[in-house]
Amino acid sequence: MARVYLHADRPVTIAGLARELRLNDGALTREANRLERAGLVRSDRVGRNRILHPNEESPYYRELYGLLLKAYGPAVVIGEELARVDGIQHAFVHGSWAARYAGEPGSDPADIDVIVVGNPASGLELTRVSSDLFARLGREVNIMVVGEAEWDAAEGGFLREVQSRPLITIDLTCGELA
Repeated sequence: MARVYLHADRPVTIAGLARELRLNDGALTREANRLERAGLVRSDRVGRNRILHPNEESPYYRELYGLLLKAYGPAVVIGEELARVDGIQHAFVHGSWAARYAGEPGSDPADIDVIVVGNPASGLELTRVSSDLFARLGREVNIMVVGEAEWDAAEGGFLREVQSRPLITIDLTCGELA
């Protein structure tokens, strides 16, 4: 369901979703039928293919979308990747994706903007992370690095603007034991 809801801009057939998730077509068809009967998804037929879409008319759509976004959305995936990079004190998603996450209306963002605060050990490692994130999320992830003092001072107009708009704090402890 997360794939259908969080990537509504990229409709998927049941067969395509089964391949993507490495699941059995039959099991996925049964689950899609249950979700459609419950009114959570809708489907269209194109030839023999059944394409799944989130049901935006459902009274549960907004809350379900928000829950899936928080549980499985880009901020979680970005945190998993950035947690492996040394020298990062904080990281935030900003820009249009953060605005949508905060409930501001607008079009589906084409990319995700991330600010990394600190002194990452390797710019090359961040380039690899950005590439891996594109592969996982299907969206370009633009990573900007700023020093901790620069972030705290926010003297530049750009950083002041970023801090005045919605920010999503990225959990950098993914995978760490408590």
